Amino acid sequence: MDAIRATQAFGLTTSLVLAGVNIGSSALTIPILQTRPASTTAPIFHEFYLRGAALNVPLGIFSAVCSATAAYLLPAQRGLWAMAAVATISQVPWTLLVMMGTNQRLVEIAGSRVEQEKVGKEKVAGLLGRWAWMNYIRGGMALVGGCVGVWASMEQ
Repeated sequence: MDAIRATQAFGLTTSLVLAGVNIGSSALTIPILQTRPASTTAPIFHEFYLRGAALNVPLGIFSAVCSATAAYLLPAQRGLWAMAAVATISQVPWTLLVMMGTNQRLVEIAGSRVEQEKVGKEKVAGLLGRWAWMNYIRGGMALVGGCVGVWASMEQ
């Protein structure tokens, strides 16, 4: 496998892995957390959030860099690989501009036993539900990036 093919493979597979992590988190983990008391859920979400950021941010950047590199190296497919890179890296501004308020509120609740008791299970479950749908969208961005990468690879 030459370097260009490896770059393509890394770009599209990391984007698809990232999509799976995001969509799986919303579909599998959040519904379980929504059934627990705030004193359990909020601290677990906080750790889940920190671990997710430590994994997902580097994956998103790596995927976007690989796809952008493929766009640079393959002029005939530049548009598709650029689209893959943009779709995947779009998670970063989406997270910062749309999701961060919910993230910060959940982290704030996690850090205070008084706040956990004050807001209660229903409020935390609602915040988690909001986070889940925003995370589905974030996962969809990575999925689009990965699928466009597959399409570009098949066009070669």
